[in-house]
Amino acid sequence: MQRDGRASSQALSDAVGLSPSPCWRRVKRLEDEGFITRYAAIVDGKKLGLNALAHVQVSLINHDAVSIDKFHAFVETNDQVLECASITGDFDYILKVAATDPEALEHFIMSRLLRLGVVRTTTTNFILRQMKVSGALPVDT
Repeated sequence: MQRDGRASSQALSDAVGLSPSPCWRRVKRLEDEGFITRYAAIVDGKKLGLNALAHVQVSLINHDAVSIDKFHAFVETNDQVLECASITGDFDYILKVAATDPEALEHFIMSRLLRLGVVRTTTTNFILRQMKVSGALPVDT
């Protein structure tokens, strides 16, 4: 299911050796128990003109509730931020950001991210090529 969220109950049941009804019930239980959180389509960013991807490491000025809440709200509402994770080390967060080109990424960092007033510094690493984009978690079979 992780590789094909549109797989039919019949296809799933054939793959695991169950009849469709029990297979559907198991999928429903996985949804109800929160193992399956959502279904999504994987879109080719280059076909949308998003030719610049980067990991942006972010260090906040301070770690009070107001600063963290402001940063989190920015991340949640900004479509250019594809991923955000709290990290250890010299930075507080790492973002995966999409833009049309390097200049648009610079604009995002300078005019949006740094102007929040809660970011001390950033370091940006452009993604030159992605060899694997999966999203599927390893599951023992």
